[in-house]
Amino acid sequence: MSSSAPNSTRSISPVPRDSPSKIPVTPAVLRSIFASSRTPLEERSISRVAFFRFAGFLLSCLGISLAAARWRGIKLGIIRR
Repeated sequence: MSSSAPNSTRSISPVPRDSPSKIPVTPAVLRSIFASSRTPLEERSISRVAFFRFAGFLLSCLGISLAAARWRGIKLGIIRR
């Protein structure tokens, strides 16, 4: 059964470019939104706390890695001096 009717097309309305749903939400945008609600002193304090937490995280990762390497060396019978 062949039909000679034209293909039905759907009308798709594009979303306008300036639509609020197309605004990308990046970490920088979120940070600027929250930073604008704080005083510069509060922002500096929060940044300092975040820096020291990150530095502590890195140091703990380094310490765990060194301890694991040393423990593995002892377990394998490798003695380093």
